[in-house]
Order: sequence, then C-alpha cells, then structure tokens
Amino acid sequence: MKNRSELTLELTGIVGAAIAAVAIGFLVILCISTEPLTAIQSFLFDPFANPFNFGTVLNKMTPLLFTGLALAVVFQAGVFSMGAEGQLYVGAFTGSLVAVYVHGLSAWVHIPLILLCAVLGGALYGLIPGVLKAYFRADEIVSTLMLNFIATLGVSYFLNNVFKDPTSGGYARMNFIDKESLLGKFIDGFPAHSGLFIALGTVAIVYLLLYKTRWGYEIRLVGKNALFAEYGGIRIKRVVVLSVVLSGALAGLGGIVEVLGIHGTLKDNFSVGLGFDGIIIALLARNHPLGVVVASFFYAYLQVGGQLMQANTDVPRELAIIIQVLLVLFVSAQAVFAYLRQRKTVRVTGGVDVAQ
Repeated sequence: MKNRSELTLELTGIVGAAIAAVAIGFLVILCISTEPLTAIQSFLFDPFANPFNFGTVLNKMTPLLFTGLALAVVFQAGVFSMGAEGQLYVGAFTGSLVAVYVHGLSAWVHIPLILLCAVLGGALYGLIPGVLKAYFRADEIVSTLMLNFIATLGVSYFLNNVFKDPTSGGYARMNFIDKESLLGKFIDGFPAHSGLFIALGTVAIVYLLLYKTRWGYEIRLVGKNALFAEYGGIRIKRVVVLSVVLSGALAGLGGIVEVLGIHGTLKDNFSVGLGFDGIIIALLARNHPLGVVVASFFYAYLQVGGQLMQANTDVPRELAIIIQVLLVLFVSAQAVFAYLRQRKTVRVTGGVDVAQ
C-alpha cells in the first residue's frame, strides 16, 4: 500500500497534469478566438449554469464510470486490455434483446433481468481474451482490439438486418423499448437518469471487491508482482481470466445502462468511443474505483464545456479533445516515471517491490 506522502505526491501530479492541460487549452483559445474571455467563461462555467447543462454532465459521466471501472479492474491485474468497447457493445446487445423481446414481466423483474443479461454478455465476451492471455499467451492488446471490431461490426450487422425495426427507415436500430423498462429521470425537469445510481452503487461494490476481499487482494498482488504472487500460491491464470471477465461484465453493464437511460433503443454506433474513453478515466484515476468517480466527472465536464463553448462562441469543440489528449500525455508520462521508479526498487530489493 502507498503511504500518505506517496499518495499526496501522486494526487498532486494528477491535479497538476489536469491544470496544465487546461491552461494550454486556454492559450490556444487566446490565439484563435476573437472573443477569448467569453469562450473561456463558457467552457468553465456553462456546464453548471442551469439544471439541463449539469444534468447533461451527469449523463455523460454515467457510462464513463462503468468503462473506467472496467479498465481500472483489469489494469490492476497487470493486464492491458483494450476490449471495453467491444464488451460494452455485446452487453448492450444482449440486454436489449431481453428488453425488446421479453414481455409480460413487471418493471421490478424486467429491468434487473435486462441488466443481468447485459452483465453476462459482457462477461462472456471478456472470457475470450482472458483465456487467450492466460492459457495461450496471446497479447491482450491485439486480441481485445480485434475482438472490438468483431463486436461492433457484428452488432451493426444484426441491427441492419436481423433485428432492425421495420419502421426505422434507413436508420439501423432495434424496436423501441417499453417506457416501463427504461431508466427514467430521478427528478422531474432534471435530465439525469437513474442509471447514475446504478453506476455509483457499482463503484462501491468494485471498491469492496478490490480492497476488502481475497479476490481483490489477489488481483492487485498479481498486477504488482506476478512472480511473487505465484510464489505465494496464487493461481495466476485464474486471476487473469477473472479480471478480464469482471472487466467485461462492468463494460456490458455500462452499455445497457446507456441504452436504457439515454437512447431508449439499441442504435448502430451508439457508443462514440466510450470504451476507449475508459482508458483515459482509468489512467487519471490511477486505477482506483473512487478516483474513477472524480475522473469521470471531470472528463464529462470537459466534453460538455467544449460543446457549450462551440455553441456560444467561435471556438470549436475540438479544443476539448486537445485538452483530453494533453491529459493523456501528461498523466501517461507520470505513469512512465512511476514505473521506472518501481523497477529500480525491485532491482534494489532483489525482486520484491517493498514500495508497494
């Protein structure tokens, strides 16, 4: 475990990276905008200007919580999976099938069943790269990226052909889900949907799993020092498979929550890269479930701020993307230095990372 000084230093570095990225974004605004102060004000404050804008931030935050958690879990095991996007699509697809084609159930039964099927779909899809990594030594980056294509293009095929709503015209989607089975707004007049509470509850569950159970301890120990974990009797292959399956389950749950809370139907290309955004969230959060909450909110705030800035001024929303890219570069650079320090400690201590 990190001591207090190390944790403080790490948090300071992350906050510093965020401030530096935003500051560089503001310098760009000063260079390209004829109304820079208005643009900066719109970017910083408009996301909180009214309930609609703030609710939009929370809605964008919700799926990021799931994908950030999914990748934080698997990164803690030392597995660099990039499969959250495909697992999210599979979970959304299996959950939507139950939502659209299973009838006659009350909402109290139907909605949990939908969520469960999405979790199972994402978990089973995560099982594939987990087994390939653990038992066949397949590179998880390659396998998960390839499986992303299979998932997104496979779901697209089904939405365009097999399960397409005949009344949708040229738009590829399933039938609309019954209103009783959707995740409604938790406050009238406020756009945020109740999926946010599911996401926050999932954060609590993942935190308890990682830091209060034997499984979580094994996942974290394998990620820190697999050889030491194996010497201590931990079954490395089982832990690797478990971490990727759990990651897939979380991503799949995020996919169906987005469908039930925002779209009301499964649409082609509904994700807009949520699975890949989860990588940024996990990096910002240092793979900690509670950090994922803060990182998801900040990332959603940047997205909404960029959209409002584009709508109200002459600055395009791509500036927000520039800030996001800078965040990745700065935070990743910190991760590189932390990794080098860890490797030096391992060499000095003869293979046991006492700093962790």
